[in-house]
Amino acid sequence: MSARMRGGLVPILLALAVAQTHAQAQSSDNDPKEALQELLSKALTVTVSARVLPPDAQEETPIWNAESTKLTLPGRSIKVRLDGENVRIYLICTPYLQDDGDVLLLAQGQVWFTEPLDKENRYFSTFYSIPVSFGEKVLFFPLGLSDADAQQKNHFNIELEIKIVPYEKKQ
Repeated sequence: MSARMRGGLVPILLALAVAQTHAQAQSSDNDPKEALQELLSKALTVTVSARVLPPDAQEETPIWNAESTKLTLPGRSIKVRLDGENVRIYLICTPYLQDDGDVLLLAQGQVWFTEPLDKENRYFSTFYSIPVSFGEKVLFFPLGLSDADAQQKNHFNIELEIKIVPYEKKQ
């Protein structure tokens, strides 16, 4: 074989080796089971429980309960809509994984409700960033009112309990 042919053959063999390596990498990237398993290993389950408490509740017996569970990925928002007779709650949650393994939860609450006595529609919006550990239950008050404030103003109190766990370790 002449030196000229060998010089032309080396780039061709190199190109074939690169193409074969690329094809092998693509075949593993295109495996739906592997891709799904990788997504599920990063997935998070967010459970939101909502309670509405009357202003005169002594034993905190809720007059309305609702629960929703959503699946998401870190950095991807979920939106939960909870509807009651006189209330509509939107909760937008975005969990971000931190370097220490905990989660920074960005929570935005939007609440529309009508008070039974005056039939006036009210809107409240809140936004908080909440550091949380997996499995820890966090109380979020979308109205931004404490129990004492709510009772003084004769308002209903809305509590949202948020819990985040890795999908593969649901508790």
